[in-house]
Amino acid sequence: MTTERLVAAGPDTDPYADRLIAERPAGAPPRPYVFPEVRRLTAPGGGAIVAAHLPGRALAWAGLVLECGALHEPDGLDGLSRVTAGLVDEGTRGYSADDFALALEGLGARWTWSHDWETQCIGVDVPAARAADGVGLLAEAVRRAAFADEDVDRYLADVATSLKHAWAQPGTRAQIAYRRALFGADSRFGRLLDGTPESNARITADDIRAFHARRMTAPGTLLVAADLDTVDPVALGALVFADADPGAPDRPAAVPAIPDDPDRTRVFLVDRPGAVQSVLRLGHTAPPRSTPDLVAIDLFSEVLGGSFTSRVNHQLREVKGYTYGAGASFAHGRRIGSFAVAASVHTEVTAAALADALAEVRTMHEGGVTEEEFTTTRAHALGSMPIGLQSPRAIGARLREAVVHGLPDDHVTREYEAIVAAERADLDRAAATYLRPDALTVVVEGDAEAVLPGLEANGFEVVRADDV
Repeated sequence: MTTERLVAAGPDTDPYADRLIAERPAGAPPRPYVFPEVRRLTAPGGGAIVAAHLPGRALAWAGLVLECGALHEPDGLDGLSRVTAGLVDEGTRGYSADDFALALEGLGARWTWSHDWETQCIGVDVPAARAADGVGLLAEAVRRAAFADEDVDRYLADVATSLKHAWAQPGTRAQIAYRRALFGADSRFGRLLDGTPESNARITADDIRAFHARRMTAPGTLLVAADLDTVDPVALGALVFADADPGAPDRPAAVPAIPDDPDRTRVFLVDRPGAVQSVLRLGHTAPPRSTPDLVAIDLFSEVLGGSFTSRVNHQLREVKGYTYGAGASFAHGRRIGSFAVAASVHTEVTAAALADALAEVRTMHEGGVTEEEFTTTRAHALGSMPIGLQSPRAIGARLREAVVHGLPDDHVTREYEAIVAAERADLDRAAATYLRPDALTVVVEGDAEAVLPGLEANGFEVVRADDV
């Protein structure tokens, strides 16, 4: 780095003129990144273990992946998978809810839980020296959950309050209308992952116990991210799989049929009388996580709408002043994905903002990215990816990705290498392939009386969706 010293010329000059001015250093070539060593092991009785070796780490993470996501729910009980998994640490056969929380706290542990359409992962962050105790609590919760009536009633009441609050906010009705229009009203994908206030209100303690017995007693797959010289994953597996039912169903769920793309862009309007903003959702289906074009898709979508400096945010916020923020992204499911642009805009500019968002999608589809956009986005991805993989839990999340999506153990290393090797033409080709500007599903949630004339004046075909 070169520096230059500025010296004051006299008593009347700036007292701070004597300072160092540094040139911004040039970026260095990306360094190689290699994901930690992954070991696939088998516990006594046959339970599967996938473990990442993190030498010298004082913290560990362990999680159990189970095939019990939303697609496994009985008809009419949307949200059942979520509340069942959320309840397992709210009282077990050996611990009350309070005692379980105190036991975790006494270990310096933290409960973790994530869920999606097909799977759930329940886990625990814990000091490596107490890993067996932490995984013992994990096994206690998943295998021996009590689901006492009073605990269930309390938890369901909390969920009901949370859902009512969410449904009172702008955006929730837009999201359900978007999924309904995209996937069909009869498809589980066409409804919200966590259900509605009405579907959750139908859930009973007996439903929860039955779902747990049917979907959460299977062995599953134990994930471990720890120093494997100090933590024995096979011993942890013996704890987790001891009370599992090897005969319980653990196959992936059937995937609902995916409708064909629409032959034109239609706007579904959800009325929110008096709203001062309109919520916009527009997009289409997308390939699953296993697509070989994953890196190119994620890089061009970052340019389109994945950062503060993205095209969508720049145009709608910085240039036009329509919104506080706008974005676009791909969600990569196990067997189907989705693409969506999202923004909340001032009511009076709803039609103009929608037209601008559609134009950005089309421009990316037809013209791809600039050389500067490619260079900057690729450099950011290379720099941020290793930073995001510094904790055992973050490593565990990528182990889960490998298990859920059937990816090779070194998929993260390969992904990094693919980013290093990416070229601008790859992004342009992916944008042309995976963006479909003529087959977009669009939802506007806003004051219909105020926004409908503008939408129609701009040539949009509008369908009322007031029953959402």
